[in-house]
Amino acid sequence: MNRKIPKHFSQNFKLNIDRLPAKESDRMNLKILLPGIILGAALFALGLFELLNGLKNHDSIFDKLAKDNTSMTFTPFMSATFFDVTIMVLGLGIVLSLLFSHIRYKKIFFDGQNITMVNRPAFGKKASIREDLKNYAGVMLRIEFYQWGFMTKNRYIIELHHKKPEKIVPLYISTSGKNIRKIWEDYAKKLNLPTLTYTDEGMVKREAEDLGKTLREMSEILDLKNKFNENSKHSSRIGLNKGPLKTVVKSRKIVWDAYNILAWLFIFIFALVGFIVSFNISGFSTTFLWLFYGIGSLCSVAAIFILFRKDKLVIKKDKIVNTHKYMLFQTKHDEIMKKDIKAVIVTVNPATERSFLTIISDDKTIIFGKKLPMSDLKWVKKFLINEIIKD
Repeated sequence: MNRKIPKHFSQNFKLNIDRLPAKESDRMNLKILLPGIILGAALFALGLFELLNGLKNHDSIFDKLAKDNTSMTFTPFMSATFFDVTIMVLGLGIVLSLLFSHIRYKKIFFDGQNITMVNRPAFGKKASIREDLKNYAGVMLRIEFYQWGFMTKNRYIIELHHKKPEKIVPLYISTSGKNIRKIWEDYAKKLNLPTLTYTDEGMVKREAEDLGKTLREMSEILDLKNKFNENSKHSSRIGLNKGPLKTVVKSRKIVWDAYNILAWLFIFIFALVGFIVSFNISGFSTTFLWLFYGIGSLCSVAAIFILFRKDKLVIKKDKIVNTHKYMLFQTKHDEIMKKDIKAVIVTVNPATERSFLTIISDDKTIIFGKKLPMSDLKWVKKFLINEIIKD
C-alpha cells in the first residue's frame, strides 16, 4: 500500500469544535524536546571544555612516557582537537534540529463551514489552505507506531480526510487509546460525516446512522454470519487452544525481530564483559563491581523477558482479554466485553507498512499481532468475528 499521509507534529492535540470559531496549533511540544536539547547542550559543553583544556595542556601522560622511553611511541587514532570539535558539532546539531522541530507548526481554524490550515515549515515561507467542509470524505482514524526511546508506542490520530494529502486536517491526536472510538464517532456526528479507516479490505466507511451500532448489530447488515470456516487451518505462527470455558489465541514468539536481536546482543556483551572482569577483579573497586553486576543482571532479566514475551487473546463467554505472557507468569493488559465491541479490523499503518489486529469498543482498543503477516491477521480477524457474533 503506497499512500501519502501528512506529517502531524503533536503528541496531544484537540480541535474543540463545540465552540466556534475553533482554532488550535499542531506543533511539537517543547517539554518533549527539552531532554534532547539538554543532552545536546551537555555534549557541546563537554566538547568545548575538553577543547579548551586540551589547548592549555598539549602533552598527555602518554607523551611524557614516550619522552622518558625513546623506544616507545604513542599514535592516537584521531587528534584530540578533532574529537572535541566532533562532539561539539554533534551536540550543536542535536540542539538545532530539535529547535527547528519546534519552530514548524500547523495552525488550524474552523468556523463551522470552512477549514483553514496555515503551514509553517522549518525553512521557507508559510502556506495557507482553505477548504469547504463538504469537500472532505469523512473523519478517519488511524494508529501510528512511534519510537519512545527503546520502546514502541501507539499514536492515535483522528483527522478530516481529503483526497489531496496536503488538505488532510488533524482533529485529535493522543498517545492514549482510551475512549478513542467514542471520540472518533463524536467528531463524525458533529460534522455530519461518515467515519473512515483503512483495513486489509481497503477503505471502510460507516455512515452516521450506523455509528452507534455494535459488531453484533452490524453483523446482520453486513451479513457476517457463516463467513468463517471452522475447519480452516491457521499457520504455525499462531497458537490456538480451545477449552470448555475459554479459547486462547496467541502469537508464537518470533525470535529474530529487531528488539530480540538487541536483547540477545546485550546478553552476549554483558556475559563477555563479565567474563573478562572476573579474571581481573583486583583492577576494579568493590562499588564498581556491585553496580556492574547489579545493573547488568537487572537489564539481562529485562532482556530475557523481551525474548520470551508472548501476546495472547483469551476469549471467554462474555469478553475478550488481552494478556502478555512472560515465561512462567502473565499480566492482564486489557479486556473488552463482547457486547461492547464495535469492530474487529486489520489496520495497516501506511507510514511503516506494518499491519496489526485492532479490537475496538467505545472506550477501549486492543492491539494484537504486530509481528504477524497479513495472512495470519486476516485469519485471526475472521475467527474473532465468528466468536463474537455466534453467541
